[in-house]
Amino acid sequence: MKCLALIITFLTVFSSCTKDTEEATTTAEYYGKWTLVKMSGSIINSVRTGTAMEWQEYYLFKNDGTFEKHRIRNSVETKAVGTYTRIDYQDGKYLELLYANNSEIIGSCYGNLNEELYFATDTTLSSSWNACDGPGLEYQKEDSNFN
Repeated sequence: MKCLALIITFLTVFSSCTKDTEEATTTAEYYGKWTLVKMSGSIINSVRTGTAMEWQEYYLFKNDGTFEKHRIRNSVETKAVGTYTRIDYQDGKYLELLYANNSEIIGSCYGNLNEELYFATDTTLSSSWNACDGPGLEYQKEDSNFN
């Protein structure tokens, strides 16, 4: 009986340690700076990268549930802020963004204060804007952390 209690205690402690590790890895996936690296349109071979893109852009996702979006176009920087929530759907992981105010840099199919990004890979976020004829936007995470 003592042996069974010892095994159950060991498994409980071990599984709780594993869960903490998984949560830390999960949250570390999206905190930080994500920079626009690729832009595509609905026309075949319309992919642009680097300085050939129409604008430069990045998101800063903070661990307090807020974000900043910065866009530089024609040497003018525009910034928008809001809150985000990570959502797990059957088809993958998403970040749902809610902006504090209306802005021209919100990439949304609905013309409202919401924007949705999905994890194409562990290190790549993509905008869902292209589902409604917006550009395909792909972001990659930088190594630095922003809290």
